[in-house]
Amino acid sequence: MVPAAWSHNETYLLLSNLYQEALVVAGFWYGPAICQALVVREIAEGPLRQAVDWTLAELHQPREAASRFAEVPVTLADHPGPFIVTAGLLPGQSRIFLSSGLTARLGIHGLRFLLARALAHAHPSQRLAALLPLLMLTLVLSDVPEGVMAWLGLFGFLAGWLLLHWVFELLADRKAARAMGADATAGLLEVLAATAAPGHRLSVRPPLRWRLRAVASTSSSSEA
Repeated sequence: MVPAAWSHNETYLLLSNLYQEALVVAGFWYGPAICQALVVREIAEGPLRQAVDWTLAELHQPREAASRFAEVPVTLADHPGPFIVTAGLLPGQSRIFLSSGLTARLGIHGLRFLLARALAHAHPSQRLAALLPLLMLTLVLSDVPEGVMAWLGLFGFLAGWLLLHWVFELLADRKAARAMGADATAGLLEVLAATAAPGHRLSVRPPLRWRLRAVASTSSSSEA
């Protein structure tokens, strides 16, 4: 849609990259508003809403400073599917969207662990860990990779992103475990059972044994 000569113009390429990265930042910034627009019906009262509010009240009264969470609003959407999303660019404008279907499948420990992880994802470091790789990927994929080395570089970048993603997922697990103490492992197992998709083995989450080990070691140390 642009003249062929522009594809070799440095100013055009710079402006094009800036535009694409601005779209990524805007997607994060307006993420809460976009998710809110997708909510057909919000549950504002009833047993599920009370369970969420009670759990949040418990999580915002940490036993130690390291377990403190930011105040992030939680929208309980009336939807049968199991999902939870922490949307937003900054902690102050982030919002958590949780489905009633997932909430109904969880017990006390599972709901507490799930919301603790979602609150941990609102931390500035977690938001940057989600945003910066996408900004870099936008630069990497500004053109279709040409040649073996370009594709190897792309696969190397994706492997690095996956490792970074695992690190921050395990950090979220550890912070949730620190807030829960001895019940953390039970909470993680409840969440895994409630969100397991039959027949789907591919996942970008860390290996289960890593998560169990991180949760168990953190919860035991917090109890000591």
